[in-house]
Amino acid sequence: MRVAGYAIQDLVDLPAEKLKTVFLNMKLSTYEEKIASRLLIEIRNRLEYLCDVGLGYLTLNRLSSTLSGGDRKELIFHDFGQQFGRFTLCS
Repeated sequence: MRVAGYAIQDLVDLPAEKLKTVFLNMKLSTYEEKIASRLLIEIRNRLEYLCDVGLGYLTLNRLSSTLSGGDRKELIFHDFGQQFGRFTLCS
């Protein structure tokens, strides 16, 4: 299966920062955009989140169990701060 000319395996092998750029610059027909709009919003938001917490170097083909303790803490602290409106300890 391909998405905007990219094989899915090629997409998940890209770091989140590069993948974010791909999804922001993705050219779709009006019909494709209408069908995929909600999904694209979700994908773009999640990639933005990874980049915001300093994890833009991670690829999506990685299991969460392989994250370092520091990477996990970045995600937890940032998520906690987002939910409760407090400061975050992000790099």
